[in-house]
Order: sequence, then structure tokens, then C-alpha cells
Amino acid sequence: MKKIFNLIKHPLFSGSAIMVFGSNSVNALNYLYHFLIGRLLGPANYGELVSLLSIIGLLGVIPGAINLVVIKYISAVKTEAKLINLVSWLKNKIFKGSLFFYILIIIVSPAISSFLHIEKNAYLILIAFSFLFSISTLLNRSILQGLLKFREMILSMIAENMTKLVLSILLVFLGFRVGGAVLALTIATAVGWYLSARYLRYPSRKDLDILSEIRSMSIYTVPVLIYTIASTSLYSSDLILVKHFFSSYDAGLYASLSTLGKIIFFGAGPIGSAMFPIISQRHARNLGYGKIFLYSLIATLGISLSILLIYLWFPALAIKVLFGSAYLQSANLLVWFGIFMTLFTLASLFINFNLSLNRVKVVVLPLLAALAQIIAIWFNHQSLFTVISISISVTALLLVFLLIYSTYGNKSNINNSALF
Repeated sequence: MKKIFNLIKHPLFSGSAIMVFGSNSVNALNYLYHFLIGRLLGPANYGELVSLLSIIGLLGVIPGAINLVVIKYISAVKTEAKLINLVSWLKNKIFKGSLFFYILIIIVSPAISSFLHIEKNAYLILIAFSFLFSISTLLNRSILQGLLKFREMILSMIAENMTKLVLSILLVFLGFRVGGAVLALTIATAVGWYLSARYLRYPSRKDLDILSEIRSMSIYTVPVLIYTIASTSLYSSDLILVKHFFSSYDAGLYASLSTLGKIIFFGAGPIGSAMFPIISQRHARNLGYGKIFLYSLIATLGISLSILLIYLWFPALAIKVLFGSAYLQSANLLVWFGIFMTLFTLASLFINFNLSLNRVKVVVLPLLAALAQIIAIWFNHQSLFTVISISISVTALLLVFLLIYSTYGNKSNINNSALF
């Protein structure tokens, strides 16, 4: 009984439970948002909104890469004074970065509006304004995660997404349509920033004795950015290529498979997010971390395989419940796409593990895998099954090489501080 109690109190167990429950609650809110807003706006207006949201996604790749960097270095800080200094420095730099993105979007907004056939440039002005909050919010949540304050981080995310959902429905229903949805998004990001900032009340400090940390963080950012781009490519380039090579109908079927497949990644991925700062912290303090990784691997496998079994036994039901009967033709491919996402989820866990130990050369492996996937699909795309088979083969090879790299790293104590 005592062992069970100690397990429940363990930061990995409690952190993973909060991250899995919280992240999937946020994902559920996002799915409900698209389900309801898509019906309220209609195809044309919804398409315009999605194109605006895609801009946020594209512009968020670089700030998103900073997420892992901040988590790692915050979790490794050993004194309160250095923590305060580092947080002050990060907030100052991120605020300047937010201003840069704001000005950048304002400058290029006419060209973006023309390319995406967006009628009102004011929508992009609102998107630009939201970046003043969203990038700072990302920093705050990264710091909270690095400090193992998973509950506070998740609460701010749920509040932000709930605000976005409720306000969007209200404003669209009142007749503001796309403009209302974008305004709701901007207000929601401000709410997320306010709540996350409340959990991080540190005094401002200017005696920044953190030069070595800043230099190390700058070097570490490059491989993390490479990893972010490569991992994003691995689960999105196939969609783009299918849209290019196949009919709109087939592309729609593939999109449904992709959405369902990503449930595996979104369901099990938060375990790696909880593991990362714990291992980073223990590694910085010369404490053992092998069991932490083992428990993370078992939990990730357990969740991934549970969802995969549902896709194996009830593929038609899964597709019909979430997308409807029009997509049932892809039911026989669902388990195969699930295998691809299971392998990708496991690979992501291994990459996070190595990055938490500062083994940055590991990012070369997903980069090569992403390039191989694009090249293989480009020259070999006879059917949707062929595309999925290529993705399975690439991620399986990636996982094998990650196993070799991780095992070799444990034996020879790889601790790369630079990529090249």
C-alpha cells in the first residue's frame, strides 16, 4: 500500500496524469470548437478562419522551438537567485520578440490577405495583436512546466481554450462571423497570458549573473529548432503531398485518418512532456533517471497500444462517430495510420529523453527521417496505403536508430553541447 501511495506522489505519475488529462481536455475543447464553429460559419467563412489559424501555426514554429529550451534550462537551475535572473532575462527578450512578430505581421498582412483571398485586413491586425500575448504566454507555460507546476500550466490552457470556445460561439451567433471568431481568439490569448503570468510572480532583476546559461541556451536552441521543424514535417508533409498528388476526395479521407491517428500522439505525448523536465532536473543534479524513462516508456506504450487496438477492432465505428459515414471507405487504413503514429509517438519520447540529457546530435535522425519521407512519397504514391506504408517504414527505421543512439549514449555518456 505504501509503494502505491509513493508511486501516486511521484512527480512523473502525478505530472503525467495532469498532463494527459489536461492536454486531452484542451484537445477536446479544440475539437468541439472546430465542430461547432464550422457549422455556425459555413464552409466559405470557416475556410477563411482556418487559413488565418494556419498562419498562427506557421509563425508559431520558431517560438514553439523555444519551449523545450526554456523547460530544460529552467528545470536545471539550482538556485533561486539564478532562477529569478533567468526568468527576468527571458521575459525581456520574449517581449521584444513578440513586438517583432507584431510588426512583421502588420507589414506583410496586405500580401497575406491577397494570397489567401482574405477580404478584411483587420483580421490579420487582430492576429498580430494576439501574438503580443501568445508568445509571452508560451514562455510563462514553459517556465511553469520547467518548475514542474503542471497543474497551473494546464489550468491556464483550459481557461484560454474555454474562453475561445464560448466567446467565438457568442460573437459568431450575434452575426460577427469570422471577425467575431478572430476577436474571440485574441481575447482568449490575453486571458491565457494573464492567468499564466499570475502563477509566475517573480521580482524583476537586472544583476544578470547568467551569462553561461544564456550562451548555452543559444547553442541549444538551434538543434531544438531543427527537431521542431523535422517532427512537424513528419506528421504534416504527408498531408500536403497527398493533397498535391491525389483527388480532393482521397485527400479528405486521408485527412480524417490523420486526425484520428494524431489522437494517439496527443493522448500519449504528454507523458514525454512531463518526463522531459524531471529527467533534465535529475541529470543536472547528478541523480538517477533510468527508472523515470522506463516508466515513461511503459506508460506511452500502454496508452498508444490501447488506442491502436480500438482502431484495429472498431475502425468503422471510430470513423463514423467522429467524421460520419461519408469517410467509411478509409476504415481499412485506420489501423495502419495508427501504427505510423504509435511509432512516431515512441520516437518523440526517445528524442525528448536524449534532449533532456543535452544529447543534441539526436536531432539529425528525425531531420533525415523527415527528408526521407518527403522524397519517398514524392516518387512513390500509387495509393493512400503506399503513402502510409512509407511513413511507417521511415518512423520504424527512425525508432531503431534512436534505440541504438540512446543505448550508445548510456554506455559512453554522450553529452553533446554542440550540433556540429
